Amino acid sequence: MKTSLKVVGALISVVVVFLAWSYVRYLKNEAVYCNTITLTGEISPETFVKVRECLVRSEAPKKTFVVTGSQGGDNFSALALGILIHRHKWDVEIVDYCLSACASFIFPAGKTIYLDRQSMLLFHGGPHQENLLEQAKTADQRSSMDRARSEFVTLGQEDKVEARTEFVTHAQADKENAFVPAFKTPAFLEVRKFLSIRDDSTAVDQIGALRKAADQFYEELGINPVLPIYGQLGAYESIYKSYKHEGFIYRLDSLRRFGIGHIELKEGEWHPERNPLYPKVYEVTYP
Repeated sequence: MKTSLKVVGALISVVVVFLAWSYVRYLKNEAVYCNTITLTGEISPETFVKVRECLVRSEAPKKTFVVTGSQGGDNFSALALGILIHRHKWDVEIVDYCLSACASFIFPAGKTIYLDRQSMLLFHGGPHQENLLEQAKTADQRSSMDRARSEFVTLGQEDKVEARTEFVTHAQADKENAFVPAFKTPAFLEVRKFLSIRDDSTAVDQIGALRKAADQFYEELGINPVLPIYGQLGAYESIYKSYKHEGFIYRLDSLRRFGIGHIELKEGEWHPERNPLYPKVYEVTYP
């Protein structure tokens, strides 16, 4: 009897050890089994670091990056995510809304792009925006004069949907009102490293690097790089500068003329005008 109990106990121990080993191995290789990533909220360097391993290592036969609702965020981080989504052949699905940097870099990156019935894609600026370089020069001048470490710059319109680009310099921040964000955090530096941007670059140099990386990204996708800013140009300039809207949208035919042809409609139709954000946008037609 005692021998039987010992045998049973030994078997139980073996099973427990095996299950524990299996669980540890699963956790170690969790990214391999990842087939869906869900993005909700702002895109930040931490977003990039958090999901990068899954984007890179997943061996799932079908992989989907789902945007339930994102107001955009840091352009460098969004571009880095878009590059990985494209490079590793993930699909992208937009459920509710994808704004600003999300629309510029996450949306077009998908191998197949799925649009839900009332999803909203809102654009309002990008790396080639007309006033961005001047803003970068101003940031460098302030850094030199005030010894400020960094400042945030908004692409698009003040007090509207925010597409934030963080210019960072290395002067000592010794002013009481100097805004010091998550400076030189591992996530922040990982994004810069991924995009081959020196972390001691001037704001002007960072914008130059961002433009170069974005242009290469759009070239690989076969997309016209004016996608994020076309609604600010030409006949649309006065509408944009009226500052009555948070951004602009394109219809399906315009998106396809930009070179985004791999779009599928989840329910066979797409009605962005039914999205609650629609009253805040204007429509743009790309020739």
